[in-house]
Amino acid sequence: MGDEATYTIDELAALTGVPSRTIRFYQSKCALPSPARRGRKAFYGQAHVERLELIARLQDRGLQIRAIRNLLDQLDAGRTSMEDWFGFEAELRTPWSEDVPELLSESQIQARLEGRPPGLLAALLKTGLLEREGNQYLVRSPALLNMALTLERHGIDIETAQEATTILSKHLSKAAKELSLYFHEHMHDRFIDGSSDLLSALKPVALDAASVVFAHEIQKALEQMLQEGRLGLVSPRAPDSDKTKKP
Repeated sequence: MGDEATYTIDELAALTGVPSRTIRFYQSKCALPSPARRGRKAFYGQAHVERLELIARLQDRGLQIRAIRNLLDQLDAGRTSMEDWFGFEAELRTPWSEDVPELLSESQIQARLEGRPPGLLAALLKTGLLEREGNQYLVRSPALLNMALTLERHGIDIETAQEATTILSKHLSKAAKELSLYFHEHMHDRFIDGSSDLLSALKPVALDAASVVFAHEIQKALEQMLQEGRLGLVSPRAPDSDKTKKP
């Protein structure tokens, strides 16, 4: 921030569109460097203008002021660059799987649900697997929709399938956060220096690991339930079998 400081805080606010009180707030959070002092007056320079523009860009990407301050500290210390950070963010936001949202027409939905029980469409809307948008339906996760329909075909209703997804998501979210912190702690330099290559390798491994590890764990859990006598096969009863029984 070594450029000549010529703007008062009100002039800086008028130039950038950032209210004076917000500028003071950024200073209090150490996201914006202090102004130059000339007697009792404070003056700001072009570097302050650029920093406010950068803060706005980062806020547009969803960062809170604490995260912005931490990032700017790394930037000022030369540990990263904005080009690297924006590149890493763009790579990170690229879908990690082919399961991306899609819009389906009324006829497409009806074709998907042909032969299914009445009320299934309402159940899908209620659970959020489908969202109505005008005369179309938004499917945020086609993969989860396919899974729910597969389970429904085998007698597991949509609400039960969705609750199972919620349980799985809750525990996987916790595991994902712990693993992200673990990798960051043990591979911090790799995240900074080779982030693009690291993410390219991590994405398919993460998908495979989640699938393989979960399959092993649910198999072990079901085997344990079987050994404990809490799980067994129930032979289907013939329709109206009770009516054929003699008193």
